[in-house]
Order: sequence, then structure tokens, then C-alpha cells
Amino acid sequence: MIKYFFPLIGIWFIFSCSEGNPIEPPIDPSEPGNPISAITTPKFVFGFQGESRYSYCPSVLQQEDGSIHMFFCGNPNNLIMVDNIYHIKINPDGTKTSAKSVLQPGVSGSWDDHHTCDPSVIAGDFTWNGVTYKYAMFFLSNMYGVYYNEIGVAFSNKLDTDSWVKYPEQIVKKTWSTPGDQSVGGSGKAWGVGQPSGVSLDGKGKILLTYTVGDIGGTRIVWSEADFSNMDNYTITPPQTIVQSGLKAIDNQSADYTCNADFAINKEADKIIMIRPVQPHPTDYPSYLNTSLEINYMNLSDFMNQTGGWKPIYRITPEDTGYPRNHNAALLRDNLGYLQDWEKPTFYFTVSKAAPDVQPSGNNHAEWTYHIWKSQIVKE
Repeated sequence: MIKYFFPLIGIWFIFSCSEGNPIEPPIDPSEPGNPISAITTPKFVFGFQGESRYSYCPSVLQQEDGSIHMFFCGNPNNLIMVDNIYHIKINPDGTKTSAKSVLQPGVSGSWDDHHTCDPSVIAGDFTWNGVTYKYAMFFLSNMYGVYYNEIGVAFSNKLDTDSWVKYPEQIVKKTWSTPGDQSVGGSGKAWGVGQPSGVSLDGKGKILLTYTVGDIGGTRIVWSEADFSNMDNYTITPPQTIVQSGLKAIDNQSADYTCNADFAINKEADKIIMIRPVQPHPTDYPSYLNTSLEINYMNLSDFMNQTGGWKPIYRITPEDTGYPRNHNAALLRDNLGYLQDWEKPTFYFTVSKAAPDVQPSGNNHAEWTYHIWKSQIVKE
């Protein structure tokens, strides 16, 4: 989801957001007095197995008939790291449709001509150029020649369509006004904005839009209220950094920061739920991916009022999944981004191998081991 360019070998490495050295003790973040949380045995969902291709960063929608639509990032060609957004449908009996690329980079010279990834799909009513669409897909993209990312949106009237209609411009641009990249010290460059997660606020065009910001001010998740009912005159409120109180780092003591998270809400319970990477990163390859994820919740009203704090539901570790890297996760939501059983969510996540099983070269890259798995929170 974040790309780091190594000009000597001319490829992009795709990773999460963090810095520092980890200490990984046994952790049970369940609240005292509550039933202890656990997870079901993780199950494989999808991967381009046997190929030098990756699949990661899902957006997953549960349908009333029990079927699931999953959108995710993948590369069309072996050994070439260029992101497209793919779709599969998972039927109630577990059978799947073939993966197909449904959103690709734009034409050369456009703002989105390099990578197109990090989908977040929700339902509503979105009108553009006289056509009303049922679904919006928020995504990250960037262009050749710069490091920073920005956020776009595309529309469709079917979840299983072969292609989505892109709005031609960014809906969220980089945070600095000067042209080109922003220096963040030394040879570093600012990451920009991306990793969007959208939740419907009214079942129509009003959206709670969260996304990651990486600039000279640091790394953080911000949120805005947006109205995409009329794309000829859409509105987005100024972004606010989300509440970070209550989040713990990998040592379960230090305060953590947030990035690269997916969100869902339960209006009746006044809850917002987040699945996020736990910082910091490890030091061995791939050092750009997190080892652990955590599901947290807080009151939705507190979130919107910038008060209160997050509480943990469960921390997902390598001991749970059998993989040394667990990253780029999503909550299984309905078409509006809601969760009914918010205390026991189903979640989808990306796994990866680590050194010495993978190395940053040729067909041994960690990226080729990015596959999507799923599990669910249970109460013991």
C-alpha cells in the first residue's frame, strides 16, 4: 500500500506504515471482566499461487444471500509490481469466480497512471454526469515520476461489473501546495494521502471517509464527512486526525499511532470498529510489513466529537496465523460499511513470509507470498 522505489533494481516494494524496533511479548488485550476473545482458525481465501504475483489489501462486502464480493490489489504480470484492483465473488458454497482486474492505472500523463490500489467499496446514491450509481469505490493512486499518493473514486451499478467508471480527478489531494514531492529530511519524501476507508452515514451519498496522511507533519489517519450525492458539486469537510488515545504499540505499553486501517460502524450500538497494524515494524526482511494487527472499538459519537478512546477486542499475531507478517486487513461489512455483530467481526488480512524464506530479489520477493486469509473473533 505504500510504495518505496529502489532505482537500482527498478521496482516498487509494497508495504505498510511504521518505523522502529519491535518487541513481541504474549498479549491478551481483552478487557478485564469481559469474556476472553479468541479467533477461529484462519482460512485461506485467495492468492495467485505458483506465480510471481501478489494479492493484498481487501475490501469485503457481505450480501444478504450469503455471497461475498471481495476487491483487492494485485499485479497483472509476473515479476512486475504495478497495482490493479481485482474482484472475486465468493458464493455461499465457497466456490469463487475467477479474479478479474476491474480498475487499472490511467492513461500516461494522468494523475493515476502508475499504481491503482487500496479499494474501499460502499453502496449509496452517487450522481455524476446525469447518471446515478449504486456503488462507489475509493482508491489510492499515483503517477510516474513522483513518490506521493492521492485518492480517487470510481462508480458502478453492479458489484461484479467488469469495469468501474472513474471520476477524472483526485477527490483528496496531497497536503502540500507546492508542485512535486515534499522533502521530509535527507533523501526522504512524503508519502501523501491514501488507504481510504468509506462508511455510509445516510445510505445515500454522505460518507465518513478516513484515510492515511504521510507528510512533513508525520503519519496519521484523518477523517472527513463527505457528500458525494452530486459529483458535479461534491463536498468534503476539513480533515481531523482521529482519536488515538487507548492504542498500544507492540510492547502493549507504549502509545501507538495509526495508519492503513479499515473501519465499520454499528449505529444502534453507537460503535465504530477499526482493524489496524500494530507498530513498530520488525527489523528483518521484509521490514516494511507489520507482524501483528489489532481490532479496536470506541463509541461512534465520541469518535465524531474527538473525545474518548479506543479499546481492544483482539490482537492478531504470528502465533495466531502461522505467518511472520500480517498486514493490510479489512473488516467484513455490509454494503454500507456496517457491522451487525460488532463484538465478533469477521476480518480478512494479508499474510507474507519473511527472511530467510524470502529475499529482496527476482522471484524471491516477499510480495510474491502476499495472500489473503480470513478469521473471526469469538468469545470463549
